[in-house]
Amino acid sequence: MNESRIKWWPQYLAAITATLSMATSGSHIGWTSPILPKLKSSESYMPITSDDASWIASFVLLGSIPGNIIAAFIVDRLGRKMCLLLAGIPLTVSWILIIVAWCPYVLYISRFIGGIGLGVAYVVCPMYIGEIADKEIRGSLGSFIKLMVTFGELYAHAIGPFVSYECLAYSCAVIPIIFFLTFGWMPESPYYLLMRNREDKAMNNLKCLKRYATEDQLEEDIEQMQKTVLRDLSDKGNIWDLFNTPGNRRAVVISFGLQLVLQFSGLAAIESYTQEILEEADTDLSAGIAVIVLSVLQLIAGIGAAALVDRLGRRPLLLVTTLLGGLSLTVTGTFYLLKHYMLMNMTGFGWVLHASVIFYELIIALGLNPLSYMMLGELFPTNVKGAAVSIANMWASLLAFFVSKMYQVISDSCGVYTSFGWFAVSCFLGIVFILFMVPETKGKSLLEIQEELNCKKKKQQNNRKIHVNTLA
Repeated sequence: MNESRIKWWPQYLAAITATLSMATSGSHIGWTSPILPKLKSSESYMPITSDDASWIASFVLLGSIPGNIIAAFIVDRLGRKMCLLLAGIPLTVSWILIIVAWCPYVLYISRFIGGIGLGVAYVVCPMYIGEIADKEIRGSLGSFIKLMVTFGELYAHAIGPFVSYECLAYSCAVIPIIFFLTFGWMPESPYYLLMRNREDKAMNNLKCLKRYATEDQLEEDIEQMQKTVLRDLSDKGNIWDLFNTPGNRRAVVISFGLQLVLQFSGLAAIESYTQEILEEADTDLSAGIAVIVLSVLQLIAGIGAAALVDRLGRRPLLLVTTLLGGLSLTVTGTFYLLKHYMLMNMTGFGWVLHASVIFYELIIALGLNPLSYMMLGELFPTNVKGAAVSIANMWASLLAFFVSKMYQVISDSCGVYTSFGWFAVSCFLGIVFILFMVPETKGKSLLEIQEELNCKKKKQQNNRKIHVNTLA
């Protein structure tokens, strides 16, 4: 048992350094929460309107759409590692533009450029981790993706309320520098190298990732990878192959459905406007401190998700966290309904708003959020994985942009309680989708997952039953 843990540490190291790109993305997402109230204040050196704020919050999500498209074209040409390093360039350039910005339009451009890097990272990181990880720890390593996003958000939330606009931007720019200095030493995915017929290099990288594995174990693993790659690449993949097989079609429905549930639960809007939402509570606890507490709890939940996903399984975590997320959003919507529509005096009950919003982000970080992205690296075969993950992330980015932008519009025209009612209903409908559509992938190799999606196991079982009955 100890030997297994020892041989896995290089995979953990590779996953942590790779997901520093996601921490950079998280800092871009979390940056708006402490900064938008400062820019909207009368003391701001660059005053912005509520409409400007909504565009600044959502432009990073809009920029991720071309980032997803770019990733689809380059991930199988340049490799997973090189693409992640390239993603760090626009993520860094964005911080430079934020530092020198003199008007809202420069912030629009900077956020869009950062979104391009975010889009590439969101596509490539699940692929890289899904391909370097043993099946026993693939779920845990995949959970690092959203865990590091949460860390990046916490980093921005914790520093932002106490420093100047420029100081926060300089502080956030440190993360991509660390990413470049560390991930550059990590091995490329053995799956990608086998795709390029570089078997010797693939074996060397596999030895780096499984430092204490025996020669027999390595030979067995490389043989399994070769079978998977040969099967997936026997028919050169393109975008239309996503719909050619039952397994691919089912994977598309699952990945698109999970993202629809996640994004329509309001995650992007709540993360972008967390501080403004919590300011409605009118409690002794300041909104800035509440956001920091929330981010710390999210980070703890992300660590919990990494520990639980390979023990409890994907489906139980998805079902429980989606249900509890819907209940917490219902409480939040009810608070706003009583305060703004029924004009009730909610003094003394602000803790309910704090508790429900914090619990929502905490519980979603435990299951629905990380698993919606982590499972992208599991569901698709190698020949279409790049295109599939790119399209799924484009879909997620469009939904997140729509929700982030429309939250302010709907809240201004119909009341913020309407927005939270929409978020809660989406969660409850999502439970039905997960129950009937999402398979359990815990403890299964990528080959076994593809067989299940294509219903091969059921056919084999039926054939065995028929054979037994014939003998009888």
